[in-house]
Amino acid sequence: MSAITIEALKKAGLQYGYSRTRRHPSTKSYIESNNNGVDFINLDITKKQLEEAILFLKSLHSAGKVILFVGVKPEIRQLIKETALSLNMPYVAERFIGGTLTNFPQIKKRVERLHDLLRKKEKGELSVYTKKEQLLFQREMDNLDHDFGGISTMNNLPAAVVIIDPRYEEICVKEALRCHIPVVALLNTDCKLENIEYPIVGNDGAVSPVRFVLETIKETLQQEIQ
Repeated sequence: MSAITIEALKKAGLQYGYSRTRRHPSTKSYIESNNNGVDFINLDITKKQLEEAILFLKSLHSAGKVILFVGVKPEIRQLIKETALSLNMPYVAERFIGGTLTNFPQIKKRVERLHDLLRKKEKGELSVYTKKEQLLFQREMDNLDHDFGGISTMNNLPAAVVIIDPRYEEICVKEALRCHIPVVALLNTDCKLENIEYPIVGNDGAVSPVRFVLETIKETLQQEIQ
């Protein structure tokens, strides 16, 4: 694993928390200072947390386990998608559908429906239908791909979930907890640390820190393949 330095964390902007009024009590011990009402996160702690999270993810990746990446905020969707695809892992970057984890068998049926329609289209089997029916099939495929395309390769529940901003992804965190799936999360000072097995306290509200965390995870796990 490449060395994670305080300088690199600071350059990425991971030290910026939210205002004191938005602070969740569980993050108090992770705050180094407060300047003009804005909390600044202790990057010594963030560094250790990121290193621990990556070691955990490495152990899963080395064992061939599946890791689900989740982040649906518009500004980070592409980062989530690119990271997951580069590691051949599933992702949710558009909308976390309720039941994705807790009702996975039903979700899997929707994914199988998508696969079935795609196979039929590829083989030309849909061409026997009217233009209106073909349009309806295409619309169904587009909707299924939008909702489930990122998890179309996930045959079973993941061994872990990587989440950006668990406050925003509250439903995913709750479902992971019910399914006993460990959560690795980049979270800011407005988030509750409870139920996050591997919290990484840092700025989750800007592209630069999110990119840094995801790229660090990606590069480390890719080294396992080489």
